Amino acid sequence: MTKVIAALDNSLAAAPVLATAVELGRLLDAEVEAIHVQVDGARTVRGVTAAAGIALRTLDGPVLDRLLELGDTDDVVALVLGARGTPGGRRPLGGTALAVATTLRKPVVVVPPTAAAPERLRRVLVPLEGSVPAPLVPRAIVALGARSALDVVVLHVYEPSLLPLFTDQPQHERIAWAREFLSRYCPWGIERVRLETRVGSSEELVPLVAAETGADLVAIGWAQELAEGRAPVVRAALTVGRVPVMLVPVETPNRKEERWSSLQSSPA
Repeated sequence: MTKVIAALDNSLAAAPVLATAVELGRLLDAEVEAIHVQVDGARTVRGVTAAAGIALRTLDGPVLDRLLELGDTDDVVALVLGARGTPGGRRPLGGTALAVATTLRKPVVVVPPTAAAPERLRRVLVPLEGSVPAPLVPRAIVALGARSALDVVVLHVYEPSLLPLFTDQPQHERIAWAREFLSRYCPWGIERVRLETRVGSSEELVPLVAAETGADLVAIGWAQELAEGRAPVVRAALTVGRVPVMLVPVETPNRKEERWSSLQSSPA
């Protein structure tokens, strides 16, 4: 049996984190395991898990070490945790969430502190750029829509200078272009995927379109880099958006080269 880990802290953020994990577990047909690494007591988190009827497993030790150990086990398919303890934080992720998301080579769902506990995960927004390699597409979540009731909305944002030039029959050419785009990036579930297009800045539009389309989750393929100037769409979805964000690790040419260099420099 596969598992979704709900990593809960002792704050009110535990409720939406647990609810998101329960819904993700339903979609993935996976068991949900609620985990709390004790730092400042467990009264709040015990109340949250008791109300949900889910057993709580408490652990001791460094929080990051315990979460990475759990997340790295073979039966875990995803880990859900809060972005940070309070809504007023200036960074998109707190220290623990950042370290887990950039280290664990599995999907990590980050729940903003302002997010409400979802009743159901019905619709997921998947932002895609036409210039990105196909491996950057979070295939797992799009494919999930092909075998479940999940509504998958793919968002493609044009830069104003790169608008396609449609000619004498724009209505037909746009439909043809949309199908070609989906065939390239979503061939495993094309009939269950809806394409939305916008013109402007991706980092501004992704949170807006998530709200506009009623998305319950935003799924983004990323190279696990959140340094200044990197991953602007991820940063915007985490800081401005009000729905959970699934970060799906993907291989990029640069990351493959880094891993290869690391292997070569390691002692035999």
